[in-house]
Amino acid sequence: MFAMFQGGFVSWFLFYGLVFVFLFSCMIPFLSVIGLKIDRTLRNNSIEVGEVVTVEVTLSKPAYIPFFYYQLIDRTPETFISEKNEQLFSFSFDNRFTLSYDAKGLQRGVYQFNQASVYANDLFGLIWVKRSLQVNTEVVVSPPFYKIANKHELFAYSSQAKHVRKGLNEDLISSIRHYAAGDRLSKIDWKRSAGVSGLLTKEFETEEDKGVTVVHFATSDDAFADPLQYEESIKDAASITSTLIQDRIHTTLFVYNDEWVRKELTQKNWKHALRLFAMINPVPQTKAEWAFPEKDGLCFFITPRLSKSILHMIRTTAMNRINVYLVATEALTQEQFLEVRKAGGHVFIPHQHHDRLRGEKSES
Repeated sequence: MFAMFQGGFVSWFLFYGLVFVFLFSCMIPFLSVIGLKIDRTLRNNSIEVGEVVTVEVTLSKPAYIPFFYYQLIDRTPETFISEKNEQLFSFSFDNRFTLSYDAKGLQRGVYQFNQASVYANDLFGLIWVKRSLQVNTEVVVSPPFYKIANKHELFAYSSQAKHVRKGLNEDLISSIRHYAAGDRLSKIDWKRSAGVSGLLTKEFETEEDKGVTVVHFATSDDAFADPLQYEESIKDAASITSTLIQDRIHTTLFVYNDEWVRKELTQKNWKHALRLFAMINPVPQTKAEWAFPEKDGLCFFITPRLSKSILHMIRTTAMNRINVYLVATEALTQEQFLEVRKAGGHVFIPHQHHDRLRGEKSES
């Protein structure tokens, strides 16, 4: 009887002890999701198609909140490929946990990393509680672009050609005169002044900056007929624009994104230009007509293939004393070359430089 009493006592003690541990374990997941915060950072929020961006997600919790296991999963956009975008964190006294992984962008556009999920588990892995945390992080996936090897042909008819040949100087010296009160010190020619009595001031010729206009034009039919050629035309447009900006040529960009967007570009706002290229959409047939500024200059039409709309735009633009270049990703026949020439335009075929450089990192 004593043995039976003693055995029963031990069994009931273990039973109630395990019940208490189980109930306590079931409560912890519900407590673990209280006060959670999340922060996401990208090492580079502007990448090219096919490049990898490193994402760091930091989970923070209050110091007094207990937990057994946290499973952190970061949700990536559908056009990104990512591995190891989830991690399991076991019990520790730390209040911050970091998940780091790489994601590759496969398609041009502007995307949002917005949602991350946290799963709090009990001690036995029987119960889990999910908490979704929202934090918006934007990444721009721009088209790849390259350095144009035959860029001297870009300026063949441009009013900026003299500046390019002179070393890309913004001002060209036309004459030298004696110093007058009020002249800026930066305009004094110190070398020539050393051999004469008095100071000499440089006078610069003021040449009207007519600049270059870059227009990407592709209809819905062009994008549907050959998506690869369509994306290649955007790549050519980004490459030409990048080359012009690197050489400090006044560049005006026209792209279509639900409506025509006009942007004056410099080296300082190049990242904004990448965003415009990332958001380019095909032009509807109802908005295929285009009104160009009536001024002298140089204009590039970048398109997947030659069409009647493009020929009409070339003809209309050339009538306004604008030198027009056509850049078509699809190879042109001899007859199409003649059609472009009759419309008053020229054909430019960009050649890719072997040492490819990103626009914002390339040498000036």
